[in-house]
Amino acid sequence: MTYSYNMNMDTYGIGMEMRDSSDRRRCPTPIISRYTFWGGRRKIIRRESDKKKYLFVDLYSTRLLIVILSLLCLSCLDAYLTLVLIEKGKVVEANPIMAHFLEYGFMPFSIIKFVVTALSLIVLCLFKNVNITRIGLPVAIKIYVIVVAYEFYLQMI
Repeated sequence: MTYSYNMNMDTYGIGMEMRDSSDRRRCPTPIISRYTFWGGRRKIIRRESDKKKYLFVDLYSTRLLIVILSLLCLSCLDAYLTLVLIEKGKVVEANPIMAHFLEYGFMPFSIIKFVVTALSLIVLCLFKNVNITRIGLPVAIKIYVIVVAYEFYLQMI
């Protein structure tokens, strides 16, 4: 590490400031670091040149939290409505993987659906600055809203 000494005089004519002249941006922020869970200072990538090189930031926005929680709630609502419709005999599970877990009962089906959704959302949260995530999260919300609305429609008929 290289240090440079800058002499800055305060009002009394004395003072010395020590600054670190090494570039702290030499290494990109890792996907998971101590700042992932306990916070840091960076919320966004400010420099245009850094947007492709440094994907991960220390803090996440409230908007992202709302989107993630909305998707998780919509997924749970979808699971509940699916189970109710299956119990009434109106539909069958179209996803073969989830249909497999449905054979073990409603609880394993619900737990697997929640865990898979939650883990996927954690990964998308970590990669929030990647274009596919910025496009994919709003699209996923729209798809889930359509699916849930259709399930409510099936409940009424």
